[in-house]
Amino acid sequence: MSTYNRNIQTIKHALQFYITRPDANEKDLEKKKLLKKVENEVSNFKKSNNIK
Repeated sequence: MSTYNRNIQTIKHALQFYITRPDANEKDLEKKKLLKKVENEVSNFKKSNNIK
């Protein structure tokens, strides 16, 4: 796994945890847009590098 892929996967998982933690408030939930962008970045990277 490349360093870039590992980094964006780490960011994705951190955002997922941040948004779903028990004490998240409405402002924290606004980070869903950022999470969606990161998920798209992960998907695009995997497609362009033939990673399953």
